[in-house]
Amino acid sequence: MINIISSIVLLVISVSQLNIFEIDGVFSSAHVRSIERHIEETQYTQNDLLVIQYSSTKYSEKAVDDFEALITDKEFVKAMWVGPYSIEIDYGITAGFDILGFVPGTVITNVPFTSEIEAKYCSLNTCTSEGKIIIVEEEGIFGDYLVVGSIGAFLENINDSEKFSNNVQLSIKEDTFEAINFLKPSLMERFYIAISEPIFTYMFFVLGFALIGLELFAIGPGIMAFIGGLLVIISSLPFQEFGINYLGIGIFIVAYLIYLKILSRGYFSVLGIAAFAILVLSSIVMFSNYVISVNTFLLAFISIGLAFFYFIAIPTVIRSRLTTDTSAMTSFVGRDAVYIQKLDGNAALVNIGKSEVRVESDPEKKYIVGDSYQLQENDGNLEI
Repeated sequence: MINIISSIVLLVISVSQLNIFEIDGVFSSAHVRSIERHIEETQYTQNDLLVIQYSSTKYSEKAVDDFEALITDKEFVKAMWVGPYSIEIDYGITAGFDILGFVPGTVITNVPFTSEIEAKYCSLNTCTSEGKIIIVEEEGIFGDYLVVGSIGAFLENINDSEKFSNNVQLSIKEDTFEAINFLKPSLMERFYIAISEPIFTYMFFVLGFALIGLELFAIGPGIMAFIGGLLVIISSLPFQEFGINYLGIGIFIVAYLIYLKILSRGYFSVLGIAAFAILVLSSIVMFSNYVISVNTFLLAFISIGLAFFYFIAIPTVIRSRLTTDTSAMTSFVGRDAVYIQKLDGNAALVNIGKSEVRVESDPEKKYIVGDSYQLQENDGNLEI
């Protein structure tokens, strides 16, 4: 890292290459890997400038530690601008940079206050006992950091400026401004960043299991099971980095097995309500230790959506059963069946021997629970 403490030697750098790497979404190990790969491929020299434009509001502690170690170890000039809107940023993310810029109103958290840090920030900005620094609302150059509202203003002020109190004076060539490279993580890394958002993690995870469960009853070429398995694998990638609670996954498996039982029975009951309650509980437990705060109401909303998915899937499975070969069912014609309860439409659940069977019923006839009724055939369906 370039020495910014000594006030004897002024290092003037004529910048020949300027790259701006944008960090947005959930700041994760995918960002760190992408920046590390970019640095290795570019092979920076002391005449190159890397600018990080940071606008992420969520992050993992692992990403912060790895990023700090990566940036501190490099010998070329590094600058960071936090913007374009005011956010909270961990102090560790800003460590290792030679030049810092903030949008007005930025809040720096987890600050390990020392006399040097207090002298740098606390005379002009608001420093709190909770380890926070609230950047002032007015723009300007304050010592060795800037407060500006845009990346353009940031680059303009660090170019050939003698107002910094550190030892770095940059001179960015005009043709360098015309060839600025704006960089982002790769497509796969951006996908990882997207699914690191806990709502998407949970949604893809439960949807994957739902598709696998549906494939078990609506047997096909296996496309739904393949997509479902892929969703489960992809959604589980951020589990270790962001601290998923594996007890919640165990509770979710219990809810999932109950939903499979409901699908096999062909109708909802108190068991369906219990499965939904366990599903909501599992989502809360899964993200109880997550490093990113999660909106519980959104988790419950996704659980409701999954329950409706099963409400739609169950009639579909039942209809597929009723349109298959019914020759085996006609062997029950003439036998007595004990009435259990009414299902949806004209359907009823009856007991034949030791088996519970779904049959059709006469909508104009009143049935009594526990009474026996003779089974008849009507258009290939059993009816009481």
